[in-house]
Formats: sequence, C-alpha cells, structure tokens
Amino acid sequence: MATVTMAQALRTALRDALAGDDRVVVFGEDVGRLGGVFRVTDGLAAEFGEHRCFDTPVSESGIVGLAIGMAMAGYRPVVEMQFDAFAYPAFEQIASHVAKMRNRTRGALPLPLVIRVPYGGGIGGVEHHSDSSEAYYAHTAGLKVAAPATVDDAYSLLREAVDDADPVVFLEPKKHYWTKGELAPPSRTAGFGTAAVRRPGADATLVAYGPAVAVALKAARAASERGWDVEVVDLRTLTPLDDATVEASVRRTGRCLVIQEAQGFASVASELAARVQERCFSSLRAPVLRVTGYDIPYPPPLLEDAHLPGPERVLTALGRLLGDEPAAPRAAAVPRRPDATEHVFALPDLGEGLTEAEVLEWRIAVGDTVAVDQAVAEVETAKAAVTLPTPYAGTVTRLHCRVGETVTVGAPLLSVRPGTTAGSGAVLTGSVRPGTTAGSGAVLTGSARPGTTAGSGAVLTGYGTRPEAAEGPGRRTPLGPAARKYDRAHRDTPAVTIWLDTDVTGIPARSLLATLAARCVSGLAAYPELNARIDADRAELVHPPHVHLSVAAQTDQGLRTPVVRDAHLLTPGELADALNRLTARARRGELTPACTTAGTFTVNNYGPLHVDGATPLLNHPQTAMLGIGRILDRPWAHDGQVTVRKVAHLSLTFDHRVCDGVTAAAFLTHVAEDAR
Repeated sequence: MATVTMAQALRTALRDALAGDDRVVVFGEDVGRLGGVFRVTDGLAAEFGEHRCFDTPVSESGIVGLAIGMAMAGYRPVVEMQFDAFAYPAFEQIASHVAKMRNRTRGALPLPLVIRVPYGGGIGGVEHHSDSSEAYYAHTAGLKVAAPATVDDAYSLLREAVDDADPVVFLEPKKHYWTKGELAPPSRTAGFGTAAVRRPGADATLVAYGPAVAVALKAARAASERGWDVEVVDLRTLTPLDDATVEASVRRTGRCLVIQEAQGFASVASELAARVQERCFSSLRAPVLRVTGYDIPYPPPLLEDAHLPGPERVLTALGRLLGDEPAAPRAAAVPRRPDATEHVFALPDLGEGLTEAEVLEWRIAVGDTVAVDQAVAEVETAKAAVTLPTPYAGTVTRLHCRVGETVTVGAPLLSVRPGTTAGSGAVLTGSVRPGTTAGSGAVLTGSARPGTTAGSGAVLTGYGTRPEAAEGPGRRTPLGPAARKYDRAHRDTPAVTIWLDTDVTGIPARSLLATLAARCVSGLAAYPELNARIDADRAELVHPPHVHLSVAAQTDQGLRTPVVRDAHLLTPGELADALNRLTARARRGELTPACTTAGTFTVNNYGPLHVDGATPLLNHPQTAMLGIGRILDRPWAHDGQVTVRKVAHLSLTFDHRVCDGVTAAAFLTHVAEDAR
C-alpha cells in the first residue's frame, strides 16, 4: 500500500485499464505528450503508444463524437474534457447520442464510454474553469455519473467506469487532485450505486459528494466540539443513487443536511432533499436543509471562498437543525421512541438480499379495523410479488406510502392504533420494536436471525415453511416471501429437465464453474432460444441482445444470485475474474440489488451442497438453467480403457415452449463436450 495523490490514483487506474484491455483508448486535448492539464495522463502515451493515448484538436464536440463511433465499433474510449465548462459544446452529443444510444437500439448496442470531467472550484480558476455541472448529467437519463471524494474511490470508481457497458460521466474534484491517501491497486471499493458512511453519528446526517465530502467531515469534527454527533454519508455516485443508505441514516438521526458546491436551485441537492422529505417524513425531527453555492455565475477567484460552502456555513445550518445551544455531551446516542399510542408496521426483511419493494395494492384503508395476520398489502420485489400480513391488531390510522411507490426495508408502511390483542399472530422482522415479544406467533424473515426465538410458532424463511410450522392443531402461518415465485414458476412454466454425465478430469474443481459458464455463453450464441423470455400477452419470444449470466452462490446470508452483465463480451479469463469477484462480494454481503437482477440465463452449481442432480424451478422470466452436480470418482471408458475419472452430473432445465428436446440436448452436449 502506497501513499499517492488523487491524480496519481487516477493515472494508475487508467494505466491498469490500458494494460488489461487493448480495447481501452485514452484521448482528449493535451492528454498525450503533455499528460493533461493536471498531469493525470502523464506518461501513458510513452508507455502504451500514441495509438492508445493521443491528443485531439480543440473540439469537445468532435472528441465526444469520435468516442461514440469508437464505442459503437467495440472500443472502450476514455476522453477528457480538460475543464468542466469546456464540456458544454459537447453537451448535444452527450445528451442526444451518448445517453440515448442503448435505448435507441433497444439494448442492442451498449456504449462503453467514459467522459472524464475535472469539476468544481477551489483552485482560483477564472470563468469556465470552476463550474459544478453535475446536475445536467444526473438529469440526463441514460448516463451514469460518478463523483469520487477519496483517493481509493478515484481509482476504484474509474476502473468500474471503464469496465461498465454504459456511458459514465466521471467527475473529478480539481482541488483534490493533490490530496493524498493510501492506495493498494488493484483492490476495489464498492461498485456504482453504493454510498459510504464516512463518519457515523446519531444527531444529524450530512449528505455530500465529491469535494463537499471533505467539507462535511471537517464540519462534523467541529460539531463534535459542540457536543453534536454528526454522521457523514458520501454518495460516491449520483446515478445510480444509493437511496437506501441515505434513508437508513436519516431514519436513525432524524435530521438531514445536504452539501454541494453547485448552485442550489434545481440541483442534485434539491433532488436529495425532496427524496428524503418524501421517504423519511415520519422520521424527521426538523426540515431537510441544504448548504450550496449561491445562485450566481461562478465568481472571480478572490470571491470563491465566500461562494463555496465551507465548514462554518455547515455549522450554522446544523445549529438550525439541532438548536443553537450546544448539545449535552453523551457517550452513546439515545434512540427516539415511537408514539406509544400507535404501532408502525415497517417493510420487513424479504430475504434473498432484497432491499426494496414496490407497493402494488393496499387491501385496507385508513379507518379500517385489522386483525393480526390479516393481509394488508401486496408488494413486488425484484424476485416476486409478496402479500404482507400485519403483526398488529387495531385501527389503521395512516398509510405511509402510495400504490406504485418503492419503499426500502425498514420504511414505514402503515400505522395501527391498538384496539385488540395481537394474540398468537405472526411477527415480521423489520417491524418488531426492541423488547417486543412474539408470543407463540410465527417469525417471518429472509433467513432466521441468530438468537431469534419464536415461542412455539413457526420460523419462516425466504424458501417456505420449516417443518415446525406443521406442529399444533389448526395452526396457520403465512408462506415465505419466495413461495409465490415458486408457485408461479411451477404453475405457468412447462419446464423439462434433461441431464448427462461428463468427464471433467483435468479441470480443477475451483475452475469448473467458470469453464462451464464460458461454454454456456458460447452455446447461447448458437441456441438463443435458451437466452430469452416469453411475452405471454403477445405470444412472442423476446430475444435480448446480450447475455446477463446469473450464478447461484450460497452464502452465510442464504442463496444469492449475482449477475455478470454482458458476459458475451468477455473472454473466458475475464468471465472467470468477474465470477470470482461477484461471488466474493456475495459472500461478504456487498451485493446491491443492481448486482442481482436482470439475468437472462442461470448457472446453478449445487455440487458444493453434496448432491448429484436436481430438477430446479426456473428463475422467472428466464427460460433455461444449467445445473452442475458434485464431482465424483467413477469408472469411465477413456481411450478404450475403463479407468477411474472425475465425473460431474450436468442438467438443463428449460421452458418447453421455447424449444424442443433436440435443441436443448444439442446445447447441453455443447456445454459438456469441451469438458470431456
């Protein structure tokens, strides 16, 4: 691990990307021989040649236009805009073509393109050299926007951006190019769409990104001297945005302050404030406040300190949130107690790593009387639709969200004023307050939590009812959240399973999954029916232009299905690296919902469970799944001799509506042949 500047970390990320993929090219104004205005690309042209890192004419629109064409041709261009406001002449290309190409081609043409934009003030730059233009890009659908605040994130997020199949606007805080930090490449921090809590706290949440994170941390340290315990959340990426981390923090602290350098009107801070107010209203103890740049053109250098939000302005805003008098010092935060006259039913943990759900239907209304275990709502996750039973009895006093709204685990759904006893009803984790006993009721969880006791009731998991649920005459308990998914797969899909044994001698056990996954990807190019979905309403088979490979991985938190996007574009070695990286993140519990959805074909390796074969249900709406059983020593005819070989059982479960047995058998044979 070495201490480097942010500029050096960015250069290392570009060097590693260039060395690892000959499709990566770096170009822009003065990035070649000069090494860029901020020397981020210094030495890359000499190391990789001027065909990989080269200078362009002074034409931002032309630079981005060239990058679009190269990305469409299969390259992965990384272009530099030199200064934030210099990118405005290219904005038509960015908004009309970069952001729209995948949608315009109905997903047939990804656009792996990175636009590096040094942005923000603090360097004494003149006009057009210190803008904060992130709101333009975040507002433009089809773009991803990254804004690193630390040295290690600068490296990691830039590597993620280069690897991404979608266009990324990469905002680099100019005044932090010389900030130093520890870096140990090629290690990665969390991926896109994952915020980071840079400083935990209990009294208020400061939300920031890019250069404002350092301001927030400095203000939080000063606030601690006044007795205020302040949490700092670094967004890291603006699109995708990690709502869950922000909302969880605000629900803990009850107060939120958003900080940014850009002007406040119609800004990223405006959107964040609106989201927090809408989604965390019942938890807020004060209005959401913003500390931003003023709504003026960027001022001359002598006035920029007054324009940019600094720690003193943040402390003044915190005083409005927390009261101007210093808080009494304390060793630990005191949790806010709910209203004793009402119970709040929150969205429970739905299992399988799911963090949010969309409300499809309310089955009750304000004023209705509900009983324990009564179905009150239907929600839909990335996996299935789920009916939610209430753990409380009484009168409904409030619905906290509307039909069509997406809520996160732990967010309030409805409030109930007690009117009857809860009896022996079900309790759902995520809604039970500390100290509440479940009596003899069932506990519904995504996976049973250590130390959870359910009395004499059942414990339900994401995979259905445990045997204990059958105990007791006349007892009724709700099915697990995944039950409807399995019921739908069994009812609606005429699935067939075929199998064969194959000789895998010579393939290390740790490489078998990657080897067979690569064979699946090549086989799907020849048999695309198995990489499709059925549009039942139109009686059509829909063929996606990509292979998003789902891989079932068993973890301490249960089954997870990370997805390798655009697996058809990866070499076998790259696919193996991606599988290793994703399964490692799954076992560490670091997968976001975006990492586990949109798969088009699944590889299920149940060999580690010590079973030879299975007839699994398909992962709707996918039409096929490859199963890999355990590897056994078995007698096998090899080169005319019967000898002991390493043999694995392969199965293919497929939707019989998409193809006949001949096609399925040909695909399975293709997967097995290379392994023999």
